[in-house]
Amino acid sequence: MTTSTTARRGHIRIGAALMTSMLAFPFLVGCADQGKTNGSASSSGNSGGMTVQFVNPLPSYPTWRQIGDCMKDEAKKLGVELTESGPTGQALDATAMIKQVRQATANKKDAIITFPSSTGFTQVLKQAQDAGVVTGTIYGPGGKEFGADYNIAPDFSVIGEKLVNAVSALPGKHVLGLVAAADTGLGKSWMDGVEAAAAKTDNVTIAGAVYTGDDAAKALPQVNGLLTAHPDVTEIVTHMGTVTPGATAAIKSHGRVGKTFLLAGGHDNGGSKAVEEGTANLILLQDVCTLGKQLLDGVVDIKQGKPAPEVPIKLKVVGKDQLEGLLREGWV
Repeated sequence: MTTSTTARRGHIRIGAALMTSMLAFPFLVGCADQGKTNGSASSSGNSGGMTVQFVNPLPSYPTWRQIGDCMKDEAKKLGVELTESGPTGQALDATAMIKQVRQATANKKDAIITFPSSTGFTQVLKQAQDAGVVTGTIYGPGGKEFGADYNIAPDFSVIGEKLVNAVSALPGKHVLGLVAAADTGLGKSWMDGVEAAAAKTDNVTIAGAVYTGDDAAKALPQVNGLLTAHPDVTEIVTHMGTVTPGATAAIKSHGRVGKTFLLAGGHDNGGSKAVEEGTANLILLQDVCTLGKQLLDGVVDIKQGKPAPEVPIKLKVVGKDQLEGLLREGWV
């Protein structure tokens, strides 16, 4: 399977769209899942005095906190003035983020970086571009039509396919229960990948799907409802780390430990614990620190009139046997 990227001056056109443009690679359970996305390995030249605003979707969530911290480290290295803002609490607030993007534009920032969590970001990012602001997006659809000068992310539809392939490689028949942010946008892209991949297997079927809006508080009731409606589910598959506590609690409350497993979305928020205790059988990991640095490098390059080259970003789906070693290497 292959996907493609098309580079244009100042823009990277993403072929699909969340966590969006991976090149083909072989996939084996417990082995490296190597993707390729848009990013810059380094940025040279005089970037001193450049101002960048990172509108972080979840500043208090560990993975997003790490991205912000690594971006700050890179800003110091480049001599860039980086400021960060974002909603408080554990629930994503697109309205608050859009207001902060508008404020950063009014403050005449040289560049704005954010996660475009809804279609409402397209207009405000285009307004920023019209004001001369370089726009960088993380886990977005990418492309001029979405207001992004630069986007970095693996393709969510491809991630959906890889997760299904990981489950399919396990022995036996598998019935998936899907938990997505929504049935539109990036959530739909992920589900499309899951459904297409499942249709190509002879041991994976999909029972149903529920939606949380990436709100951790909604995970438990939604997964409870999923397991009540579909008690034959063998794997709960999601693209969101916020699902982990609710999903593992639901598995336990339904007496499904050892029968139903979560495919955990990252180390944080209980992902590693779920693998260790047996409520999760696989976990998706990625190198988010490098991702944050590459995104900052890319917008600096574009502001300086240089093309931002493609660089690889690593993704891995592993079991318990490989987890600790990867965590020691900084994967999350």
